[in-house]
Formats: sequence, structure tokens, C-alpha cells
Amino acid sequence: MRRPTRIRGFSADQDRMVAQSCPDLRDYSADFSIKVKSRRVTEQLCATPSATSVGTPLVSIIVNNYNYGRFLGEAIDSALAQTYPNKEVIVVDDGSRDNSREVIAGYGRRILPVLKENGGQASAFNAGFKASKGELILFLDSDDMLEPEAIETTAREWRDGVARMVFPLEVVDKSGRPLGKTVGGKELPSPALGPFGVGTPTSGNVFSRAALEKILPMPEEGWRIAADLFLTAACLFGETLCLRQPLGKYRVHRDAGHPQDNVVWAVTTHVSLDLKLHDTLFRLTGGKIGSLEHWLSACPQHWIMRIKSLRESPNDYPWPDSLPGLTLRAIKATWRQPDRNFRRRLAYSIFAFGYAVLPKKATGAMWRVDGGERGRVLKRLLGT
Repeated sequence: MRRPTRIRGFSADQDRMVAQSCPDLRDYSADFSIKVKSRRVTEQLCATPSATSVGTPLVSIIVNNYNYGRFLGEAIDSALAQTYPNKEVIVVDDGSRDNSREVIAGYGRRILPVLKENGGQASAFNAGFKASKGELILFLDSDDMLEPEAIETTAREWRDGVARMVFPLEVVDKSGRPLGKTVGGKELPSPALGPFGVGTPTSGNVFSRAALEKILPMPEEGWRIAADLFLTAACLFGETLCLRQPLGKYRVHRDAGHPQDNVVWAVTTHVSLDLKLHDTLFRLTGGKIGSLEHWLSACPQHWIMRIKSLRESPNDYPWPDSLPGLTLRAIKATWRQPDRNFRRRLAYSIFAFGYAVLPKKATGAMWRVDGGERGRVLKRLLGT
């Protein structure tokens, strides 16, 4: 089996971003190079590395559920079927109105149920974490599943000082049939450098308790959905390991609660969550991640979302932006985003420009192509 990738340092672009976005790291002594400083940006920002014991730590699998009774049994079964013996399975039901509670009751003492009133994903994370005892924590979405060896593999590969481990998930349809692709498992730059996305869905992350204790309980207001974005802040308190072996299944279905074609939802979710994440990280790091403007200056996805919102719903658009200004910002951000080669930056620049100038029918078709397919389409267009 391939050894996990340990995320330590940053690319040259990231080195420059650290120097620009962290005011207290701008002045370097003759004894330290910028690369050494940037490799240690996490410790510089928070100065509290996570400490998780190796060996056979207790692992808590926290299944979070809301109205997914039709999938919940498969998620719980996959958690109970883990080959790793030192585990606990906690199932949080966030006030479901379907048959979820009956499903949970059927497992008796094999699981620890946490039954609560509806409060949203953040409140479910908080409740599950409070009930857990594990040194390692995995939040499993109730419409996803784990492979039997998932926890055994992650526990075996865990190292002291790691805050988070990520692994790919096999994408399946509503019935659990494989769709021939995976999602996640590729770690993105530190969230201190910009809102580059979660990278790996909730179910493909394992966190150290020590790191989560620095950020949980999380604020519940404003985080009813997409609370896994908040969990990326745990990366500030230790290293990240990336496994290449798919260790779970990510279910794609139309009723997953993500109305991608709804412009209002796009604004209130994607854009607003970027702003809230910055506020969270700004407080956690004592302001060392820099201003919101600078933080967003390397995130083209944020500006493209605003372009889409302005074009499709100008009367409801809440910011004093112009289409040319947003387009310029999106293209500039593309060339400042870390871990992008020349061709990918060029492709994304074309994509951003197309969003701004093409007819709405064409941009709607572009929007319906998911992120992974979008990249492959652009590569074919460029002949790369």
C-alpha cells in the first residue's frame, strides 16, 4: 500500500502568500529563510501542535443524520462493520421527521444514540463530539458509507503531531452503484491562506481530538449547513496526512440538500460561508491570516460565484460590485491561487471570462458540470 503523503511545506507561491498575509511573519532574521518560516506557518499562527497517541487509540465514528432514514442503516452498518476493534459508534439525529429514530432504535446498545431537536449540522457536530471519547474522530454523513478497513487503515498510518487525515471516497449513485470516479483525498493549501474549499467531503476526514478541542464547540448560528468547512480550521493545529486509497463511498443524489441552480442559495451559502470562515480563522489566529480582501484575492471560485449571482439575480445582489470588476478579480485570483500550473490557470481564466460574457443559457450549462468534470472539459478544450 502506498504510504500517506505528509503535508509539510508550501510551494513558492504559497511562500509569498504567507509573507504577504501574515504581518508578523514579514520580517525575517538572517538565520531563517522564508521557506522554513512558511513550512511552519501553522505553528507560527497557533503555536499548539496536536498530540495524538499512536498504536490503537479509541476512534469515535460520529454519524450525523437528518431525515435520511432511507440511507441511515447503511451508514451505521458500515461503521459497525469496521475491522478495527477499538471504536465507538455514535449516531446523532438532528430532529428528523422521517423514520430515522426507528432505524436508530433497531441497533440497541451497539451504538450510542444522541437524539436532539433540529439545530443544523453545526449543532449535530457539537453534540456528537461532546458525547464522544475517542482520540481520533470521524464524522460520517448518514448518506455515505465506510469501507470495512477504513478505521484500521487510518489508525495504522496515524502519527503523533497530525491534526487531520484525508482519504478519497468512491462516488456512488442513490442506489449505491459506483459512478467510476472518486472525490477528495487531495489536500488543499492551508485554510490560513485562503478559502480553497474543503477538498474532501465530511466522511473522508479523520481528526485528532486534540485539534478539534481547539475549535469545538463551533458556533451554531449561521452554520446549519456546510459546517464541515469550519472543521478545516483544525488544520491550523497540526499536520495533515493524505491517503490515496479510497476508504469510503460518497453518495450523490438529487435530494442531498444542495440546490446548485438556486442563485439565492449560492449567495447565502458559498459566498457567505467564505466570509464567515475568514471571521472564524481571523479570531482563531489572532488576526494573523490577514484582511478579508487579501484572503479572497487568491480564491477565483469566490469571485465566479459572485459573477453568477450578479448576472442571474442583479436585484437581489447584496454587494456594490460591477461585472467587469468581478471578472478582473476572478482572473487575478486564478493566477495567485497556490498549486496551479500555467495551463490550469489559463483554463480557469477562460472559464471565469466565459461566465461573465457568455449567454445565460451557456453559463447555466457550464454551472451544471461538476468541478472534476469541469477541469477535464477545460483540459480537452486546451488540448492538454
